[in-house]
Amino acid sequence: MDTELVQKEIFLQLVLDHIPSYVFWKDRQSIYLGCNENYAKTAGLNNPDEIVGKSDYDLPWSTEESNFFRVTDKEVMDTGIPRINFEQLQTINDGSTRWLKTSKIPLHNERGEVIGILGTYEDITERKSIELELVEKNKKLQQLNAQLEMANADLEQFAYAASHDLQEPLRMIGRFAGLLDKKYTNILDNVGIEYLKYIKEGTRRMSTLISQILSYTKLEKLEENYIGTNFRGLLDEILEALEVFILNKNAQLNVSLPTQQIRCQPARIKMLFHNLIANGIKFNESETPRIVINYEERENEWYFTVSDNGIGIEKNYHDYVFKPFKRLNNRGKFPGNGIGLSICKRIISLHKGHIWYTNNQTGGTTFHFTISKEIIH
Repeated sequence: MDTELVQKEIFLQLVLDHIPSYVFWKDRQSIYLGCNENYAKTAGLNNPDEIVGKSDYDLPWSTEESNFFRVTDKEVMDTGIPRINFEQLQTINDGSTRWLKTSKIPLHNERGEVIGILGTYEDITERKSIELELVEKNKKLQQLNAQLEMANADLEQFAYAASHDLQEPLRMIGRFAGLLDKKYTNILDNVGIEYLKYIKEGTRRMSTLISQILSYTKLEKLEENYIGTNFRGLLDEILEALEVFILNKNAQLNVSLPTQQIRCQPARIKMLFHNLIANGIKFNESETPRIVINYEERENEWYFTVSDNGIGIEKNYHDYVFKPFKRLNNRGKFPGNGIGLSICKRIISLHKGHIWYTNNQTGGTTFHFTISKEIIH
């Protein structure tokens, strides 16, 4: 019988020595009764038998670590409740510090009394190092994002202030250019009159450009709520504002818009439709410019199209046309500063949507955009 018991103990020790985990067991006083080979190696022992009768204070861990181990041992043995998968630091025999994921369970005798503790852990140092590195990188990324947001806010404020302050000297230039034209045209030669024309045209273009920069920066500064909005009502306001322009160009509009309210920022959506309709009429050489507006309700978004029979846009300019101040056409033939579509893109991004264009088979361009139904604030 004794021989059989010894063989079982040898077999059990063999099993423990060949599992990848680190295993140990102690009595009620936290004195080691045994461990497997992996655990003996971390403790700087030649074999598991050498740990018998030792306490944590006899092993390579620090006093603080040993105190912690004794506290957790006592907690598990006193309560009889296992403590599973808690993380801890431990200094091993080579002086390095390792991250461990440890579990401790109480050992009971045949009467159900707690007589000791069984512990096991796995070395998670590599995984923990990656986690800590990611945490540190996330902190740095958050700091960089905060700095970027501050820089963007400063840049927007500068652009707004600079654009606003430039209006006054520009108005002065325009005013005196007008006085010069009114009072001294009769004594200027043709070259002087041509120069004055350039001054007035440059002043007008600069004033328009500054106004558009102000409009662009106000997109970020304007705190506008998302509210239920009647798009048909918005369009009526746009058509009223563009009435003279539409009549002069002999333009025709065919409109289909939702009857129910859509949650959006109405002032910005109004600006979006205004830009797309005005562009469709302006960049158009047809005797009768046509604008067709349609929509489709989808599960998570509203989908809109604004189509025209204008001069069209080459498909490889998709990213280009949505950048501020990018123009594709001759300024004399089609006036403007190229900021309208960048404003449209920014408005759509504020509505968690997308905007793009396609070319019509019969000529002209169709702008597509979506507005998310998941806008909650």
